[in-house]
Amino acid sequence: MKVIAGSGLAFSFRLFVLFTVFSQFNALYAQRRIPGDFYPGDAVKVIVWQDPTAASIADLNIDRLGISNDYIIDRKGYILLPLIGEVRVIGRSSAALADTLTSRYRAFVSGLYFVCKPLIRLTILGAVNHPGSYLVERTASLWQAINQAGGPTPGADLRKIYLTRSGRKVAKNLLQVYEKAYTLTEVGVRSGDQLVIPLMKSFNMRDVLDYGSFIISVLVLYLQIQRASK
Repeated sequence: MKVIAGSGLAFSFRLFVLFTVFSQFNALYAQRRIPGDFYPGDAVKVIVWQDPTAASIADLNIDRLGISNDYIIDRKGYILLPLIGEVRVIGRSSAALADTLTSRYRAFVSGLYFVCKPLIRLTILGAVNHPGSYLVERTASLWQAINQAGGPTPGADLRKIYLTRSGRKVAKNLLQVYEKAYTLTEVGVRSGDQLVIPLMKSFNMRDVLDYGSFIISVLVLYLQIQRASK
């Protein structure tokens, strides 16, 4: 019976070790950075212009199709474009994606020229004029990102700008980054992060009076206890 129990414990221990190793491997695999300029959850800014002498199928108006736009990359790494449908973007450089779009659209129109820029989703909160979520170029500076949200409001504490990710503060006191125009990539900003610009703490007379009243109450209580003990 003891041998069977021991074998069962050993088997359970092996399963536990295998499960732990497998979980760690999965975590590392999920956190890996895919080669290329684009990642799921980010976006692509597509800019297109056409040679006016190029031929296209009848009644095809490139401007009306709205190909030049921002496209969110889905979790499988695809964007959805007019006429050609889904295009896989992860694992590709900006130049390679532009070449792919030129090739795919050639079936409908020739003489198209594409520029593709990676964007990240950044939520900007706190002391800015227009807080909210924005699509921002990864090469943009922190200053440009904050200006996209309308710029800081009066009373914004630029010394204490901080960055959060999944509820955790991952960078703080970003004034130097703001002043020296570091890019979002250099700061380590990822798609889905939150950039927070807090307000300066103002002098509040009511808080001072409340605190003073509390101190006086404690002193009065102390004196009463001292008097009663005599």
